[in-house]
Amino acid sequence: MLITYRSSLEGTLNIAESFEKNCWINMTAPSTEELAQVSQFCNIPMEFLRDPLDLEETARIQYDEETNCTLIIIDFPTIDMNYDQFDSYITIPIGIILGTDYMVTICSQSTGFLESLVRRNVNTSMKSRFALEILFLISTQYIEKLKQLNKQRHKIENNLRNSLTNKQLYDLMEIEKSLVYFLTSLKGNGDIITKLFRTHSVKLYEEDKELLEDVIIENNQGIETTELYTRILNSITGSYSSLISNELNNTMKTLTKFTVFLTLPTLVFSFFGMNVTLPIADQSPLSWMFTLIIAVLFIVLIGLAFRRRRIY
Repeated sequence: MLITYRSSLEGTLNIAESFEKNCWINMTAPSTEELAQVSQFCNIPMEFLRDPLDLEETARIQYDEETNCTLIIIDFPTIDMNYDQFDSYITIPIGIILGTDYMVTICSQSTGFLESLVRRNVNTSMKSRFALEILFLISTQYIEKLKQLNKQRHKIENNLRNSLTNKQLYDLMEIEKSLVYFLTSLKGNGDIITKLFRTHSVKLYEEDKELLEDVIIENNQGIETTELYTRILNSITGSYSSLISNELNNTMKTLTKFTVFLTLPTLVFSFFGMNVTLPIADQSPLSWMFTLIIAVLFIVLIGLAFRRRRIY
């Protein structure tokens, strides 16, 4: 899909029917024909359009001297469709291409957060500042998703206090996986954002530098928040692992006690049930009382021994 926008004199973005000078071309999962059309009309290298569509592409900046185009690839968070229990996240790349007369954003999936730019007063002719607006918007997306993950963690933690199930542990694993994606992508994005200060192909004015500093601050806040949530989650999982081990030890201790108490009467009754001469007359009607008393006596003695050693 391909949509072209151009800012009006009032600063609002309007959809353009064709490619115009200083317009913004937003491409989502484009077809081969659309890639060829944009590459030819806007004089953009084809690899600049194809690289951001690779989900394994890392964040980077690349400049092409022949076409005077700059490619910025950066990661943004999106919902993981493979997990439907709650909103788990992964990160995928998005490409921002700054050309001489055109600006292109391209991604393999829908970028709903870019729709908020349509409602803002932006100027597509100021390509560097417009690119920084997108970078700032991506950084704020991380903060919003982190807040949602933290709320979900609180919910799972409250459920864990009542009962511990495998589903809750799997949910915690999904949150931890999302945080790993976030931390890796935020650090990669931070390196790219810092390089913008030293990149001569991207012209920055004083106002742009101030916005770039805001982007760096927002990205660093995302890194610190992700690291904090990761430490909290590791602490929670470690604590519950200790609780599970403790519960297992208590269960095994209880079963061992029952085994000992049940084994003693069996030993006594087995001894007196042997076909040999015993001190108790086998014809006496009270003989079974003697064996029962001996079994109970053994149980009481072992119980007192356990109590003295504080095994209970």
